[in-house]
Amino acid sequence: MPLSFLTILFVLLSAVLSVSAQQVQHVTKFIDFGVSTNAFKGDLSHSYTDWANAVHIGLKFNKKKRINGHFNLMVGNAFAQNPDYRFDNGITPQPSPATFVKISLITVHYEAQLNLYKNKNWAFYLYQGIGICRFDPRDSENKKLSDQLNTRAQGESYSNVTIALPNGIGASYLFTNGFAVGFQAGWLNTNTDYLDNTSKWGDRAGNDNILSYKMSVFLPLKKLIPEPPLPLPSLE
Repeated sequence: MPLSFLTILFVLLSAVLSVSAQQVQHVTKFIDFGVSTNAFKGDLSHSYTDWANAVHIGLKFNKKKRINGHFNLMVGNAFAQNPDYRFDNGITPQPSPATFVKISLITVHYEAQLNLYKNKNWAFYLYQGIGICRFDPRDSENKKLSDQLNTRAQGESYSNVTIALPNGIGASYLFTNGFAVGFQAGWLNTNTDYLDNTSKWGDRAGNDNILSYKMSVFLPLKKLIPEPPLPLPSLE
């Protein structure tokens, strides 16, 4: 993982632990501030090797014992590169697919979280979401690849908006002051093969996706604080 990502995690966790403790009975709603590190898999990268970062903000519900919802907005990047990539279809001149792509991403999605185990402090869950992803692939000079028709087969075009289907596993820990921290590991599955601007000239079947590791700090929006016990009646 990039050093900057680990630094952000340390700062977020330190901020939570520095908040003074107050006994909380239950928190039903949080604001989620998170950072993630993301790796692309597609035609230019057949394995998750190049990492980039993203920031997240969301609204997390915590009312139910078994299933809760979570709205999430992500803004970040991913990289796809293979400097040795070539596509030979026997014609002259040879095709000229991009060999390096920086992918700007904006996603908005809702996910359902199914708790496998939940007690007063810990929750372990599976999640499945659905949403919209807008992506913008650019070359090493930061120029839009969608405008460079020579990087794709003749007549090949695509939309830069796609359906996103994130899924994976997660865990969270609730502190006595009502703040919480969480971790998720999963995939941002998309309904497009063009995150890296390559499809017909690609050599991998299936749509592109992104592996993501996310760390969050949850700020309580609505929490229940137990009433202090009534004083015992005097015997005098």
